[in-house]
Amino acid sequence: MNETLHPQVAALLAQYRQELRDTLPSDSLDARIGRLVAGPAQESSRRRLPRLGHAAAWATAAGVMALAIGAGVLIGVRLERGTGPARLANQADTSPADFSLWPSDSVALQIPAEYSAQGKLVAVDPQTQTSGKRYWIDVVVSNDGTVRIDRIVPAEPARKDNEGIADGITLQTP
Repeated sequence: MNETLHPQVAALLAQYRQELRDTLPSDSLDARIGRLVAGPAQESSRRRLPRLGHAAAWATAAGVMALAIGAGVLIGVRLERGTGPARLANQADTSPADFSLWPSDSVALQIPAEYSAQGKLVAVDPQTQTSGKRYWIDVVVSNDGTVRIDRIVPAEPARKDNEGIADGITLQTP
């Protein structure tokens, strides 16, 4: 810190120093400080003990909570033991035959795309004349509505129509 300050910074510091010198404490601040200094001494070093009523209330609340947790555990154990593997084997399955939690049917689309003037990949009509490099975007739409882009590959100049994909749509059922 032996370096000299920039002239503008030095001028700002001098102005700030002068404003601090001109600042005076307010009369209300002086009166509050005087009341605190001259007021009666308070016992802040000795910690107050909680009243017995508060401790009893907290102990009662903790006991009720422990009973509620214990009752919940007992109910859960009984429910789990009541629906064990032996009982489940005897129950008939009530879900439909084609029920699945995961998507099992999906549609695969192959969409032609080109780069636009803004530098974004946009879908184009497959029958239009290409104005630049064309790409094929493989999209999979599941029966739950989710859409997934599988891959983006450059299109070949002469595309064969008999590749097993009719109109760019293929149904996939595993």
